[in-house]
Amino acid sequence: MQNGLYVAAGGLLMQQQRMDVISNNIANINTNGFKRDLAVFSDYRPVDKRYPQNWIQKSLYNRTINSSVKLDDIYTDFEMGHFKKTENSFDVALQDIKNFFAVETPWGVRYTRDGEFTMNSDGELVTRDGFNLLDRNTGAPIVIPPDHRRMDITNDGTVYIDNAAIGQIDVARFEETEYLQKVGRNLYAAVDALPDIPQNPTVTQGYVETSNIDPIMEMVRMIDSMRGFELYQKVVHTYDSLNDQAANVIAKV
Repeated sequence: MQNGLYVAAGGLLMQQQRMDVISNNIANINTNGFKRDLAVFSDYRPVDKRYPQNWIQKSLYNRTINSSVKLDDIYTDFEMGHFKKTENSFDVALQDIKNFFAVETPWGVRYTRDGEFTMNSDGELVTRDGFNLLDRNTGAPIVIPPDHRRMDITNDGTVYIDNAAIGQIDVARFEETEYLQKVGRNLYAAVDALPDIPQNPTVTQGYVETSNIDPIMEMVRMIDSMRGFELYQKVVHTYDSLNDQAANVIAKV
């Protein structure tokens, strides 16, 4: 009788994990360059390795009463967000979904799609968290002269100050985005992968990329998850009632 209770408990945990992912998506609707996550679940069924050929384990009955679900992966959808015009010369966006800005952090080089940059007290181009935007050719921060009158950024990421080139934004390309792991605030770390140098960085000045979150779709998923959680709760309460009957009524007989 306890098998169904374990399955229901696994379902409750699944819906809770799914709700956590959805809530994080909704919280980042207004985060530039944020990519939504999807929780991916798979069937889990314990196997007694002592009897690998046991026909009972392979039976439909056994798979039904002993299977549960587990979190298999959190998949990041790198679909392009919308471009928002800001007319701010420090704002840039990337038109290719496989391209990322390279920034220097205390933990090494990280990558981001958030192109809302600013200038710190040292004249360096930095993210909102203060991480330096890197120069492709030197690997050093890009420094803007304090007395500049005009800044232009071309499609290949070259930065011009008053018509004089001072550096080129380091844009990294990842053909296989599944090797990117979310870390920190809106940053990615490359896991077992090295970035390529894009032939066309597709840098667009005066725009930022918004998140690719669809608020209506996320609310639909949240409601679906809540209803699933309530359904599994009812199953748990039903099994609790059955156990109570078995202990206090049937046992007396």
